[in-house]
Amino acid sequence: MKKMLKSFLILALVLVAGIVSAAAQVEAPATTAETLKPATYSWTAGGMGGGWYTTAGGMTAIVKNNVPEITIKVIPGGGVSNPVKVDAGQDNFGWGVSFVDKAAFNGTAPLFDKAYPNIRGLLGGFSVDFYHFFAAKSTGISTLEELVAKVKAGEKINLAAPMVGTSERALTSFIFEHYGISYEQIEKNGGRVIYAVYGDMVSLYKDRHVDYVIACLGLPGAAITEMSISRDSTILSVSDELVKYCATTFGTVALETGLNVIPGGTYKGIDKDVQAIGHSTEIIADKNLPELVAYHFVKALIENIDEVHNLSPSFKKYFTAQGAPATVIPLHPGAERYYREAGLLK
Repeated sequence: MKKMLKSFLILALVLVAGIVSAAAQVEAPATTAETLKPATYSWTAGGMGGGWYTTAGGMTAIVKNNVPEITIKVIPGGGVSNPVKVDAGQDNFGWGVSFVDKAAFNGTAPLFDKAYPNIRGLLGGFSVDFYHFFAAKSTGISTLEELVAKVKAGEKINLAAPMVGTSERALTSFIFEHYGISYEQIEKNGGRVIYAVYGDMVSLYKDRHVDYVIACLGLPGAAITEMSISRDSTILSVSDELVKYCATTFGTVALETGLNVIPGGTYKGIDKDVQAIGHSTEIIADKNLPELVAYHFVKALIENIDEVHNLSPSFKKYFTAQGAPATVIPLHPGAERYYREAGLLK
């Protein structure tokens, strides 16, 4: 009898140990030792010299310092082309514009003619980027409507514009269409439109090859800062009507939020608040990105959020751990796993 009881107790202990071990395996957070192997990935960002490109580089360094197995190369990209490239698996990570990503995922016109369902969200709410309709003070205007009037009147203007394939090129084309003008009309008037990355826009403006620049950047935008130092300049304000139209039609930041303002003093010589169009930004990934890679990528950035904030004043103002799960497209399973473990997602 004692022998049977002893055997029973041993069996019970083995079973309990097995259950505890299994539970621990289910509940334990992921570790780099789990199955993560050294590999190199790519991140499609923005134009070289722009905010997206430089901040992506800063974040890849944070990830690399905390997860040596993950190496990420940053390459030029654009808001509209990024979800297409990530969807196709051409790149693993991408900067995204919230309204563009949503349109890409759903295949919503006029931005996209088909759906791109393979993109997933990693982190959202990084910043509000602003569309700077920038002009030399010598042009004598202060509003976008006055620029539109010049184009409609047939005046020759020289403008540096965003590259094809970028979200800012797409949205500003739609804004021009809303007013009944186009980039092509500027050229037909005998003016000049130079499609350039932000770094080149600075030189074009400083050397007076152009008097107008359109750029979408977080505050303060490095390119705009440099341009405002080189010449007396202004930012053309936009109307309440345009802010409401863009928010309703495209999903940009709504007027009611009060966020559509570039504060006075952000740039040299521009002392008054200027109303502008704004959109929020996020990081997206290919749905086939390994779950552990997505998990550790998100973990590294959230758990070193002070370093992320140091990359941009805009990040410091807008980006929080609590708001990071709020992407407009479905979360990647690896990101969702981390957020649930960290108590940031229920």
